Amino acid sequence: MTREQLSGIITDLDNQYIVEAYTYDPARRNRSPERNGIMKTRRIITLALAAALILTMTVVAYAAYGAVSGPEAAEKVALEQIEEWKALGLLSQDVHFDGPADYIQEVEAIQGSSYWYGRLFPHCYDVRFYSGKYDGQIEVDTLTGKIIHASINAYPDETERPVATKTADVPIDPDDLSKGYRPNTSYLYYNFDDIFPADLTVDRFCSLLAEYWGFSGYRIAETVDGFYGTDFEAIDGSTLLKDLPKCNPTNYYLTVFFEGDQVGAPMYIQLANFPEFVSLVLGNQHSIG
Repeated sequence: MTREQLSGIITDLDNQYIVEAYTYDPARRNRSPERNGIMKTRRIITLALAAALILTMTVVAYAAYGAVSGPEAAEKVALEQIEEWKALGLLSQDVHFDGPADYIQEVEAIQGSSYWYGRLFPHCYDVRFYSGKYDGQIEVDTLTGKIIHASINAYPDETERPVATKTADVPIDPDDLSKGYRPNTSYLYYNFDDIFPADLTVDRFCSLLAEYWGFSGYRIAETVDGFYGTDFEAIDGSTLLKDLPKCNPTNYYLTVFFEGDQVGAPMYIQLANFPEFVSLVLGNQHSIG
């Protein structure tokens, strides 16, 4: 049973029985005392059963929340899950974080707004690492211990060289746009193979994520991004992950619907390259979607 189903059952119980118990019905005044007594007894039993069910679910949920019981456990679980991703083939075997976590924050469960497609963000720990060749943000669900969001950056080695890439034109005079624009070139790194295998395809990547999260399948969808005003048709699953289409000169997006995900909400997988590093962002929470 999913979190959403559990929440819905409790809500229905609350609305159906508690509201009924406090609704005034003049017709009931003419019932016999014996019938009133029977109805009251049934209502009391119903409310008692509902309360017992809610209490039982609450106790079970409370106990399950102990799967990741605190900051130290969260860091341990986050590192274990990274190793599981490496074993599955989602990440390069070289991915690692130097030293202990620099930041750990407990994040309470919240119901997302329409901007977040109504997602229920589960109770989790946000674990961050800032030093070494790799840094990143790993969020682990306290209920399952699974990674629900990951943002991993990889800095280039000294032997790697950036690539000159034409980016958005910049104004010749910011105070007088009538003077036009000049081409702008950025020097970006493309060392994505530091984060994931260079031969990893989109189909393979999504199927491994579905396996990890327990989904029954996935669908690669058209990417419609109102923020950047750029739309892309669904790409071929045989495309290498590192060759995703760009929404702008430094960001690549992949929209995926996982079967069994929350109310058909999409996940966005993002790659980005910058003058200092490259990054992979994926999971339930995303800065655009």
